[in-house]
Amino acid sequence: MASSSGDDEFVILTCTNDNPNEADIARDTEIFISTEDIQCLDFDTILRYQTVRLQANRIRLAEHSSYFRGLLSGSFSESSMDCIEVQWNLEMFMNILKCIYGCPLDVTSNNFLPLFEGALYFGVDMLLSKCRAWFSMVSLSKNPRSQQILLDDLIHIWNFGLAYAIDFVPALCVSYLARNFMWAMSTNFFGAIPYNLLIDCVKHPCLTIDSEMHLSDALLIWLDANTEQLDCSSRTEDDLTEILKEIRISILPLWFAAGKRRSCYFSKLADESIDSILRLVKTPSTGSINVLGDFDLKHLRIRLTEYSERVNLSGCPQITSASLLLSLLHPSHSMDPASRKVIKQSLINLESLDKGRISLSLPPTLSFEAVQEVNISKCPRIHLKAAIECFSNSFPSLRTIKAAYLLNFKTITFCKLVQKCPLVCEVDLTVDP
Repeated sequence: MASSSGDDEFVILTCTNDNPNEADIARDTEIFISTEDIQCLDFDTILRYQTVRLQANRIRLAEHSSYFRGLLSGSFSESSMDCIEVQWNLEMFMNILKCIYGCPLDVTSNNFLPLFEGALYFGVDMLLSKCRAWFSMVSLSKNPRSQQILLDDLIHIWNFGLAYAIDFVPALCVSYLARNFMWAMSTNFFGAIPYNLLIDCVKHPCLTIDSEMHLSDALLIWLDANTEQLDCSSRTEDDLTEILKEIRISILPLWFAAGKRRSCYFSKLADESIDSILRLVKTPSTGSINVLGDFDLKHLRIRLTEYSERVNLSGCPQITSASLLLSLLHPSHSMDPASRKVIKQSLINLESLDKGRISLSLPPTLSFEAVQEVNISKCPRIHLKAAIECFSNSFPSLRTIKAAYLLNFKTITFCKLVQKCPLVCEVDLTVDP
């Protein structure tokens, strides 16, 4: 039906409520509302109706929605009609209208994806920007637990981003998963993570884990959960185990590596890990930067990010003051021969602390303010005074130190710890078997 001249500025949007979670028998038939009253509408009441007819301003719809702009301002037959049927989820469409009319709209982990999909379909730029800002804020927040996205929702968001070629969505999904990896690996949906999402996450610079052992366990669990699916895919065995090569096998606990020698996926890496660990144990601390022949020293670095809260080195006899210092330097630190010489001298300076000599100044190290707990139990090659020096410089929020089975942890060392790390309130010095 063509519109009359007096009603040219308005259009009626007819929406059918087909939410399967609603009881159709108890739902009223139809309601007529106007977007002029949208700020004071009771949405819970509206969603009980089978059909909702909304009177909306044509110009405002066209200004804020490319969908309605094309529909109402183009040469389509609908352009001259006063009633248009909208096929969309009623609740989400009402939220889209709220955004178009400037009403407050909260984006949450529960509604982000349907709102974002609706914003794309109807071409509502302000809602797209709002969704992107929220997802960026959550994905990059230093306190992600305040608005944690469920892992299955994150997987849906990742797939949606790929399907619609929205580059920032997969990138933010990878970042979020990398920073929250310890949480993700404890959920029931960890095995459902797509391979490409997982490998991008493991390679991400913000990958946050308590120890390399946790990463190894998580990847083996994922491979076990996906064996059948992977066997039916076009991926080769090299593709499947490529992800395991991201594990820094030189800083695994020796007992853990030995226990994985029978793993069908990890047996070869386990042997390489044991060989590397034993070579490091036999090498003086200051010579460890050369023992592996790894130019960028990647496999000697303990993973630390600005989101790390715990550092667990327990059971790693190969870990020394060198490993700590190398891990606290900026990853881009030049590894040319001159830089290696400076670092080696710094390691000598660090270890001289335990021999009562005055240490020269150390190279600038990074600060990891989120770290609250460090576990160096059963790490007999760590020079404790040197380690405390590193902790005081780089872990200003440190509160808990676990140093069980370290017989060289003396009273004077404890006093130095309290002096250098004033926030420490718990120290585990267990020595009993």
